[in-house]
Amino acid sequence: MTEIIPDGKNWTFVLESICTQCHHDVREVSPAQVIEQLPQFVDRYLLALHRPQAKVRTDPARWSDQEYVVHVADMLVTMTERLKLMTNQDDPTFPDWDQDQAAEKGHYNDLDTDTAATRLRASASLYIQNLAAIDPTAYGRQGLRSNGAAFTVATLNQYAWHDVLHHMWDLQA
Repeated sequence: MTEIIPDGKNWTFVLESICTQCHHDVREVSPAQVIEQLPQFVDRYLLALHRPQAKVRTDPARWSDQEYVVHVADMLVTMTERLKLMTNQDDPTFPDWDQDQAAEKGHYNDLDTDTAATRLRASASLYIQNLAAIDPTAYGRQGLRSNGAAFTVATLNQYAWHDVLHHMWDLQA
């Protein structure tokens, strides 16, 4: 596997404007919309796992299709953990998460296709269950990344949803 070029971009800009790459606007997306739409996107991601070159990195700035799928699974687990922190603690600071390091340490491309698919289904289900359990009066609760980026429950969900949409765009699916 070739070394991936880390993405140092601050993606929180998608909470203030339309994404300049994928052109998705998540600023008005509600938790209910994500709960409704995420299962359909999981199905689309699973199709990418069956492409003939699903485990091939086509250039050093791009993960393989399978790496994108497993990344989305891990991202949903990370965001579920952050939502739990925000609803159980006042103004928590989230533990750091390096997506590139997670991909390398998790050997995303070494997983068999069924394991990658199971991870995505399970993490999406967990995310939906946890998001659905949050009382709408708690959508304004806050949390911070270690770099100081502030989120509410609502904006963290929008940020996570952009990741789902953006990587679908990355996959050109």
